[in-house]
Amino acid sequence: MLNGRKIEIALPKGQRLLGKAYEIFKEAGYASAALEHEIASKGRKQLEYASDCGRANFLLVRIADIPQYVDRNWADIGISAFDCYREYELSSVVGGHAMRGDNFISTLLPDLNLCGFSRFCVAGLPENREYFEKCKNSHEKILSVATQHPHIASAYFKRLHVLADIVTISGSSELMPRHGEVDVIFDIVETGQALVENGLEIFEEAMTIQTKLLVSKAALKYDAQIAKLIGEIKNAIK
Repeated sequence: MLNGRKIEIALPKGQRLLGKAYEIFKEAGYASAALEHEIASKGRKQLEYASDCGRANFLLVRIADIPQYVDRNWADIGISAFDCYREYELSSVVGGHAMRGDNFISTLLPDLNLCGFSRFCVAGLPENREYFEKCKNSHEKILSVATQHPHIASAYFKRLHVLADIVTISGSSELMPRHGEVDVIFDIVETGQALVENGLEIFEEAMTIQTKLLVSKAALKYDAQIAKLIGEIKNAIK
């Protein structure tokens, strides 16, 4: 270990993913009894836990912030979902942050499969489906899209050659087609129940939501323990 330093591991602190993400490191030999107790209790958690082996620290972070933690070397490794790390990377194109997303690697391991059947979908009111299809075949019509993921949505509709007016919102996107004067939403769907409850239907499934191990390039280069840990995780998830 470089100068006796511990590996800093960023985990998504939300109850839905924390336990699953932690299990990957536990199986690789990086257990933390204190963190396990907090996960089991489902109570309010502190934000930092040491591994029992003394080789790592677990940092509990909002999943949307994990790409930045790894990118800026606040953490050596983290687990994040496609919507978070891809939105972070693509924001550099619009915001002029040339180096954003340049320091982490997301391809060392395959999809960790922690998000189930979650996927990005285009959805809207049934009466708007015909207009959506027309927009896919027209260079003149403009599709109004509400989303929490503006950069991913913009890139997606650009690939479809659809002229899209992207409206960025913070949540409750299912309300927008009826109350926000938009044609469709571009959102993450798992069961689809929220869409049904708001009178919406899926027009198109865009892409699945993968969960990936993000690794700092700098940490991988300068700390041999990082490569060792990745190898241990590979063996654990086979």
